[in-house]
Amino acid sequence: MISTQTPKNPIKRLDVFYVLSEGVVVAGDVESKSRKGLLHYTRIVLDPLTMKITKASCDCEGYTFRHNCWHIKTLEQMIKEDRELRERIEKARQEMMQIEEDIASWG
Repeated sequence: MISTQTPKNPIKRLDVFYVLSEGVVVAGDVESKSRKGLLHYTRIVLDPLTMKITKASCDCEGYTFRHNCWHIKTLEQMIKEDRELRERIEKARQEMMQIEEDIASWG
């Protein structure tokens, strides 16, 4: 039988980092609602200037077929509500912007 209950804490691992060519990345393993113990790698990329989502992806079947899934929505919600996560995102954004400024100053 397939379960549709939301896990209590569906996000099992969460990383915040930046990629100069993309932006600030929030990536993590989000537990499946339908298959207990199955984790899906979910990734959201934020534009460093506007902090709006520019890309999102997940390795689940829903995203593969519909380009939309519960895992991405869960990560988006956490970005909006979790103050500590927003601080980590801001720190990564500042580091990225400093590197971009340094590169621009080279010439």
